[in-house]
Amino acid sequence: MSAFLIYVFVTSITPGPSNIFIMNSTKKHGLLGAKKFILGILAGFLFLAILASICLYLFDEYIEAVEQTLKIFGFIYLLYLSYKTFTASKNDEIGDVFSTFKAGFLLQILNMKTLLFYITLLGVFIIPNSNYKPFVYMVLTIIIGWTCLIVWGVLGHYLKRYLNKYHYIFNTVMSLLILYSAFSIFY
Repeated sequence: MSAFLIYVFVTSITPGPSNIFIMNSTKKHGLLGAKKFILGILAGFLFLAILASICLYLFDEYIEAVEQTLKIFGFIYLLYLSYKTFTASKNDEIGDVFSTFKAGFLLQILNMKTLLFYITLLGVFIIPNSNYKPFVYMVLTIIIGWTCLIVWGVLGHYLKRYLNKYHYIFNTVMSLLILYSAFSIFY
């Protein structure tokens, strides 16, 4: 159980597209202004947990073939997000685009890092340990994941004065972290 908890926490708290865009949205709109976007991401996280569980149980023998295709699409998507983050100006930030429930939900369900996270989680920790309650594992995963996503939002909100002052540096670092996420899909 400890390896499972460590995996979920480390994977959830490290920078990824959803974490970065939550931080960017709260930096731009504040916590209350970004709440719909954050709720969309949280709902997308839950949706992917359910979808990954169903898919892994129904299509276990096809997962490897599908996983490669998902990795390629996820890589391309993350390259696009990295570019948009890097080229966003201070007045025309991508936070404007990412401020609705729908945008948050779509960002999360298209986030291959999260889908691959759930496939790995189910394949490595939950299915082999089926004598434990899979439901308990998924509830713990969702609680830890949601907590980490909200932490990123709170950081964006409380650090916005500094993040706005160093806008170019912030966007460059966030863009590089998204780029790192893109390449880490394959390793």
